[in-house]
Amino acid sequence: MSNKTLPLLEDQCLPFQIEGQDIKGRIVRLGPSVDEILKNHNYPDHVSKLMGETLAFTALIGSLMKYEGILTTQLKSDGPFRVLVSDFHKSDENSVGDIRGYASFQDGMEKNDKLNELFGENSYMAITIDQGKFMERYQGIVSLDGENLTKAAEEYFKSSEQLPTKVMLACDKDESGKWQAGAIMIQHYARTAEDEQNRDETETKDHWNTASIFLASLKTSELLDPTLSLQDLLMRLYHESGVRIFDHTEIVAGCRCSSDKIRTALSSLDLDDLKDTADNGTITVTCDFCTKDHKFDLAKLLH
Repeated sequence: MSNKTLPLLEDQCLPFQIEGQDIKGRIVRLGPSVDEILKNHNYPDHVSKLMGETLAFTALIGSLMKYEGILTTQLKSDGPFRVLVSDFHKSDENSVGDIRGYASFQDGMEKNDKLNELFGENSYMAITIDQGKFMERYQGIVSLDGENLTKAAEEYFKSSEQLPTKVMLACDKDESGKWQAGAIMIQHYARTAEDEQNRDETETKDHWNTASIFLASLKTSELLDPTLSLQDLLMRLYHESGVRIFDHTEIVAGCRCSSDKIRTALSSLDLDDLKDTADNGTITVTCDFCTKDHKFDLAKLLH
């Protein structure tokens, strides 16, 4: 456990535990990182809000990875809103995670704040965890049949971990026009068979109900407020029982696109396709995530 007081910084995730209870949680607040990503894409506000919530949720669960890896959240449909993707990359060298994201949708798509109506029928959320050689690749899929991303997030935990889970997600602009995003979750510990035998069911249920009520009382303005430290916010919520806070994960906006990887991919394409794509002998590939243009000389690709 870390006893030091963190400065009033954003772009970090804190794991915590409610003292004397079988309830753990995580809280994340994104500031400069989510503002950089959303302003770089310049989506309509309702798309940016959904993207910000998705980035916060991805960072929240991505920071759970114990080893180097990538966690990807994908919202997909066959309707006007085609896909929204965010991912979290954790390095094995330090407690820092990179986030990025992009969305693809038809021009003139009708604004709708209800998730199930925005994506339409046959839509789903897929969570993919890839930690390379350390663990087997995992994917969980849930349908987008609720009005908001919180519903899908809680359904994901219910189906993948079979643990009671409460989630709150938020994203909005502050008074200066900068984007902020946040997420918090609580859930029961996974228990051993011996723990289950010794558990007081009534007390455990009361603890969970109380913790859930306190979480529901949290205002989005508090979750997004950069002047309110995450430690103080957690103490406001769970001061009666006390809360133990563990070492934090820093979060930054970062893209892993590589000119070398793109060059290798282009070199494997059909010659006629490359010539059709080239403009005055130059092929330009724009990264969906960071919008950076990678330019290649066609003549050099052919040799």
